[in-house]
Amino acid sequence: MLKTADAGPAALDRTTARSHTGTYHVPDDVTAMDFSLPGARLETTNVSEQGDGTHGVVRVTRITNGPGITDYVTHEKDFAYSTYGIHVGQDDRLTFFGEGQRITVHLIDCREDSPRLGDEITIHMAVSPYRVLIIPKGVAHTLDGLGGVVTRDEPVWYADRNPDWEPDNDLVSFLRTAPTAPVVRTNRHELPVSAHLLVSRMSQATNSQVRGAYASRFRVSIGGRTTYATIRPAWRAAEAESNDHAFIVRNNFVLTGPESFTVVPSTDSCTSDVLEVRLDGQDGRFTRHEYSRRRITWLAGSTDAGIEVVTEDGEHSVIRLGDPTIGVRVPPGTWYRLTGSGRIWLRSEMELLDLSPWDLAHPLGRDVTTAEPSQAGPSRPEQEADRYLPGPALHALARMEAKAISLTH
Repeated sequence: MLKTADAGPAALDRTTARSHTGTYHVPDDVTAMDFSLPGARLETTNVSEQGDGTHGVVRVTRITNGPGITDYVTHEKDFAYSTYGIHVGQDDRLTFFGEGQRITVHLIDCREDSPRLGDEITIHMAVSPYRVLIIPKGVAHTLDGLGGVVTRDEPVWYADRNPDWEPDNDLVSFLRTAPTAPVVRTNRHELPVSAHLLVSRMSQATNSQVRGAYASRFRVSIGGRTTYATIRPAWRAAEAESNDHAFIVRNNFVLTGPESFTVVPSTDSCTSDVLEVRLDGQDGRFTRHEYSRRRITWLAGSTDAGIEVVTEDGEHSVIRLGDPTIGVRVPPGTWYRLTGSGRIWLRSEMELLDLSPWDLAHPLGRDVTTAEPSQAGPSRPEQEADRYLPGPALHALARMEAKAISLTH
């Protein structure tokens, strides 16, 4: 599908020559580094090596300081970008998860007011949960080596009156082989956290219905006039297997390749953690969360993975993992365990029961009980009276926790 929109006179013929000015090789143990393009840098993430109490979880990557929205992009084995993309109203904050792959990041400064306009740099680094790559708005970017890697983006969004900005899709694309790059005006006004939550909820609503392919927006000349043309590939996600299992839910997503997905939040808090799980050598213990409902999504790693849940009738059921378009909903008091072999990365979203009075013995994210298989009896049934904290309240708690963790670094 293609549609055009007049970019206005300010966008006419604005391009810059590309000039490669530097290559950076990031040591594996380095988590913070500045690059020559203003604002492009690495920062240290918030990682817990103690897991979250769930059996098999060896590492938890929590949100970093910022608005706290978490979107994820999964990449099929042979995934490759043919274009650069420039966000006009978004800073990307990217953390990469995978089996130690090495990736290459290409950046070009396309900001009309930048002293480094047209400068191009290359960054080589290993995938690591310990660092977040910040790509400022107006800096074109593309990446190599992403096959099998999952990227978490914690975006910062901006608004403005800007001929280069399209609120529905602020990404300006151009071919990697192009000798020049577009020059863009970037948005100036950072949205408050409440607006970030609103935009994320709107994205959830859209992607819960459409689930089509992500569109690319290019500058084109038609009849001597510069305009933007939006091109949407015809990719469609395979229909999920028919399954009326009460614990399985369809995620909100859009396709970024024939088998690659951008998975946006599912809950009102719009935030999540990444769990790294080693499935081999477990002792088979079950886990339950007393006061929170979890939504678990497989993102990357072994496809020999599953989650075994115990119903309120004491029945055991194994749900196969390996598809990022579905999630597994685990109500409070439900016994479950992760099964299979290898290593996997999971998105863990949480909704916290609104307890009255508040039970201080179970603070945020610390409500885990474990049991031997013989002790994991019927799960607690979900109740009509269950009420959960409003999403913005839980979001604020998660941001407070992230700030507290960062202060201990």
